Amino acid sequence: MSRHQRGGRRISLFVTTWLFAIWLLLFANLNALTIIGGIIVALGVQLLFPLPHSGFIRNIHPWHTTILALRFLWDMVLAAVHVAVIVVTGRSYRCSLVRIPLRSDDEIIVAIVVAMTNLVPGTIVVSIDRDKSIIYLHVFDIDAQGGPDGVRATTRGQELRVLRAFGSREELKNRGITL
Repeated sequence: MSRHQRGGRRISLFVTTWLFAIWLLLFANLNALTIIGGIIVALGVQLLFPLPHSGFIRNIHPWHTTILALRFLWDMVLAAVHVAVIVVTGRSYRCSLVRIPLRSDDEIIVAIVVAMTNLVPGTIVVSIDRDKSIIYLHVFDIDAQGGPDGVRATTRGQELRVLRAFGSREELKNRGITL
């Protein structure tokens, strides 16, 4: 079993392994004290700060996750070059705030979309309406992005890739999205 109930708290093999790996990266030293300490800290964190079970790991679709990662890296490179060219050349630009309704109301999906959007140079999410699944995005050089409609299409395309990579089969079916 990867999860065990202990006094109403969860211990997950995946989370324990992940926390232990982070511990080893922090110390970059493999000895008995580091190993034992890492295991104790990984288990202690889960006992002191339990997380609800999300089922997120079951919903990972490897092929679509690969597509998401590659497209995200491509978008980051293009955006970084675009911003650098404007800064170096001094070309004029216009910024704008764009309202983008999202398909999903799943908090994890919305959080991933927002995080990935914030990491792309020239864009930042300034507000999220969780009740209506709407994000408000500040965009650098809106004209080069195809105006507000271009930004909406790009962001919703990113959300679609996130849904295909991490959405549950039920959510994908409800949204009419095929894998």
